[in-house]
Amino acid sequence: MAQGILNFSVEATNERLTPRAGEIIFGEYLKAIGLDKLCELHLPAPQSNRGFSPYTFIQSLLLMLHSGGKSLDDIRVIKEDNAMRTLLKMKNIPTADATGKWLKRHGLLGVYSMEQINRTLLKRYLKRVEEPLVLDIDASVIESHKETAAYTYKMIPGYTPMIGHINGGYVIHSEFRSGNIAPADTNLSFIERCMSQLPKTQSLAFVRADAASYQHQLFDYCDVHGITYTIGAHLDSSVLESIKELTTWETLRQDEGKSHHLKEEVAEFIHTMNNSQKAFRLIVIRKQITPILPTLEETLSEEEKLQYAREHYSVIATNADEEMSMQAVVYFYRQRGDTSENRIKELKNGFNLKYLPTSDFIANAFYFQIGVLAYNLFVLFKETLQSSWQRHTIRTLRYKLYNIAGKVITHARETILKVNHQFVEILNNIRQKSYEVRLQ
Repeated sequence: MAQGILNFSVEATNERLTPRAGEIIFGEYLKAIGLDKLCELHLPAPQSNRGFSPYTFIQSLLLMLHSGGKSLDDIRVIKEDNAMRTLLKMKNIPTADATGKWLKRHGLLGVYSMEQINRTLLKRYLKRVEEPLVLDIDASVIESHKETAAYTYKMIPGYTPMIGHINGGYVIHSEFRSGNIAPADTNLSFIERCMSQLPKTQSLAFVRADAASYQHQLFDYCDVHGITYTIGAHLDSSVLESIKELTTWETLRQDEGKSHHLKEEVAEFIHTMNNSQKAFRLIVIRKQITPILPTLEETLSEEEKLQYAREHYSVIATNADEEMSMQAVVYFYRQRGDTSENRIKELKNGFNLKYLPTSDFIANAFYFQIGVLAYNLFVLFKETLQSSWQRHTIRTLRYKLYNIAGKVITHARETILKVNHQFVEILNNIRQKSYEVRLQ
């Protein structure tokens, strides 16, 4: 027996214990929304009676990603959890090798199938959205040194998927792109594909994007379809000349009505691009910045900071009418930091999509779309949680819900999941809401 500091010993047990009792409830939710049927409908069936069903692969991958797994080898954690397998009726769990071969075998067809499944689940998400629909698009870099990786605009090898969020939550569409494709490539066609995912009864009201989408074809498209855009603009020579002519500036207020100590000011003018059909507003933000080390900045007074400050400009293009003030345009555009950039971080870091399983480009694209599905299911699943939990990240939810210890017992032909008493009501409330979701 091993020596220890405290007075206890460690022994083995054949009881069905699990460190993921809360994640089992998520697995039940997948059944409630009919994900198993969607997978069987859209993904290819096995070629023999001995092959695993599509949902067998998808379910194990989703549970692995929600558990925090980084590689296909982490599927074994699900395979070894007999309590989870009992309650979710998971008779078969494919190995990492079998899963990798399945991803390669169905690569491009799998990508299209995931798009169909996400499109079906999008309708469920849109039922709870009451505000006008806002599309945020952005490219992101996944660093990778695999054989199929190419150098990105950040001068590191990898891939640059394009991701579109609707109303700061659900990923309405995504494309897994080679690293050498610029973020500005085919952005208009990407927006068109995002729109094609929507039901015919709904349409986009706003599009937000960074300066990679500063393109006259995209602006003309939005004008024709009645979409209001707020897009980062380029500080080219003609824009800089127009900025020099501005004489009226307005202090930009923060949410609480106060101005920044190194104040920001806004102004605007009408601008047009070569070949564009209509002119648009350019909102200019002028900010005083202090080009000194942060440690020195802490020792200076506000007056001294202003003494060393210099002007910095940024611009936002918009076709919003005058009812949307300059300040409102800036506030609205800056929400991208939460609705797009932070959501992409959640996708890449929370669900570990910065780790790709194979050297096959199309197989990685399929895996990335499964990761997007895992993220979207997380967004949907949060509607079953108490309101104070609905803004949690996946890492927080793993700590508070997924990683609850439990034990499965069978008594009088009834299967019971036993957890500590303070978790019983939480889990039962989620199960009740999942049951109500199934009836919808």
